[in-house]
Amino acid sequence: MPPALVLKDLTKVFGKVHALDALNLTLEIGSIHGFVGPNGAGKTTMLSIVAGLKRKTSGDITFGIPFHQMMLMPDTPDFFPLLTAREVVDLARWPFRKEVDLDAVSKILEEVGLLDSADRQVGGFSRGMKQRLGLATALIGKPQLILLDEPCSALDPIGRREVLNTISQLRGKSTVLFSTHILSDVEDVCDSVTVVNDGKALYGGSVSGIPKSEGQSFEDAVLGLLLSKGNVE
Repeated sequence: MPPALVLKDLTKVFGKVHALDALNLTLEIGSIHGFVGPNGAGKTTMLSIVAGLKRKTSGDITFGIPFHQMMLMPDTPDFFPLLTAREVVDLARWPFRKEVDLDAVSKILEEVGLLDSADRQVGGFSRGMKQRLGLATALIGKPQLILLDEPCSALDPIGRREVLNTISQLRGKSTVLFSTHILSDVEDVCDSVTVVNDGKALYGGSVSGIPKSEGQSFEDAVLGLLLSKGNVE
């Protein structure tokens, strides 16, 4: 079975800045892959290019799944403020209505912890609630490849755990690529990880395989890898 996604020497240049510099990544079908790095490392740029929102400068992108079976959740999802959460998710379901019935709307809202707020207008939602709603809209169509940009960045600890549980349950059903600053989240739910800085991959492989000294934590190993390549803001 071919990988869900392969990036080969993916490069994006803005003026004199290499936002991505010959980035390579292989995403196996049914896996959960973390993409980690400091601010400005190229995480959002990579996801935007894969989703077709930005053009690459050079390199190759190969999909092992149909392109229409991919969904992106941006880092700051926003919605029409007068719609309810239920209406927002139902709109996201509409292109897939032949495969996804109306009952799925309540089910996915419950999975992301928004069922009690399903009939509230989203204009009054907090950023964390909008992130949960963004995840619901990304999942409702049952995509084969899910791109998540900082899905837990605005969540409280309980909300973060609920969202991570939802992501973890996708293993083997969908393929997930998500960026994050929260290294413990990667260790908790990911099968593999890419560590990136200044658009370059410093490590790509299994979470357990990242180089570390005896007794060193995953988080310290990633930080050591980043710091060894220069100052990180």
